[in-house]
Amino acid sequence: MRFAEYFSRTRKGPVISFEVFPPKTEKAMAQLAGVLPRLVALRPTYMTVTYGALGSTQAKTVEIAAAIRRDHGLTTASHLTCVGASQKEIDAVLDRLTAHGIENIVALRGDPPRGETEFKPTAGGFRHASELVEHLRKTGRFGIAVAGYPEKHIEAPDMETDLQHLKTKVDRGADVIITQLFYENSRFFEFEARARELGIQVPIVPGLLPIQSVAQTRRITGLCGATIPDELRDELDRAGDDEELAGEIGIRWCVAQCRELLRRGAPGIHFYVLNRAQHMERILGQV
Repeated sequence: MRFAEYFSRTRKGPVISFEVFPPKTEKAMAQLAGVLPRLVALRPTYMTVTYGALGSTQAKTVEIAAAIRRDHGLTTASHLTCVGASQKEIDAVLDRLTAHGIENIVALRGDPPRGETEFKPTAGGFRHASELVEHLRKTGRFGIAVAGYPEKHIEAPDMETDLQHLKTKVDRGADVIITQLFYENSRFFEFEARARELGIQVPIVPGLLPIQSVAQTRRITGLCGATIPDELRDELDRAGDDEELAGEIGIRWCVAQCRELLRRGAPGIHFYVLNRAQHMERILGQV
């Protein structure tokens, strides 16, 4: 099934999905293989698999997405970026995905490779995610999700410009929007309202990252520009290096976010699970 079918009006209940990433070592791959059955047991609607730049994990992305579909019978979506690939090379990836029965793609521009400060398109490649979306739509082979940024993309000059870019992606063929992480639900609701005012009608799915450590949360929010609310920041400051306490705070905060988001009509939740299951088992047990 493709994204549009999962978010059809006839579906009952929220669409819950997980994102995993391809590990860089064989040991980590084995650990992920052990985690996947626990994640699948939580009965997500689908899983997405992230995509490394310049070949760093691209082959593993397809391998993992195919294995989840084959071994666990779960729909998967592969991330696909514009980084380091020409249209011809992207088409080769699309053929591989089709060969494995993967029908959904999360289409992204992608971040510049490490050490570079700005995105530079590959010769014969795409400059913007909207161009990739348009190309994917023309193939007619995939459901398409794109990213939305409740606090704007870190490179965007302002929220209005960023929302116009989002509308272009939708107008060119996106079926659903999955947001970047956020810790203040008010940010999501304001973003959703402004998107609707622009005429964006596709489902907008909030993306949540359960906190597992203070250092990790500060690093990730610093990279993407997400705000840590004062109340949460104070709690994390008190937790310090105590990862167990930080995890407890993260579970409680995420459960509260989920409950409000679903109560107020979110079509589902997309969880950035960081290849771990324990937090998700506890969170979904309380939502």
